[in-house]
Amino acid sequence: MKKLALVLLLFLAACGADDAQKLKLGSYKLTDSLNNVPTIVTFAEDGRFNGKVVNNMMGSYTLGENNSITFSPVATTMMMGSQEAMEAEQNFLQILPKIKSYKMQGNYLVLVTDNGGELIFEPYTPQDGN
Repeated sequence: MKKLALVLLLFLAACGADDAQKLKLGSYKLTDSLNNVPTIVTFAEDGRFNGKVVNNMMGSYTLGENNSITFSPVATTMMMGSQEAMEAEQNFLQILPKIKSYKMQGNYLVLVTDNGGELIFEPYTPQDGN
């Protein structure tokens, strides 16, 4: 009986570990964005994502083995913003294709680049008009 309980406990722990690493859908805000410009990304169940720095951006993402993630080329609107905001947006758009994996740390999403850099995102609730 003790062996059965131990096996069941290990099975449940393994299932929980897998669930903890699944990408949690929804909106996230970059915690340490360039020039403190809000950088928002939202992941949908259908494999699409959208975001906003100055411009609205959209594309698709694909999840693979070992928490790999790849992003399609991104389409954006073409509005102008302050120099600091435009710089933050260009920086994010340049990093996005270099992201190779993700991990969930509680409710936080960490996107990991090909050189091991990490972008940490906190859960975000969009406000009306933003």
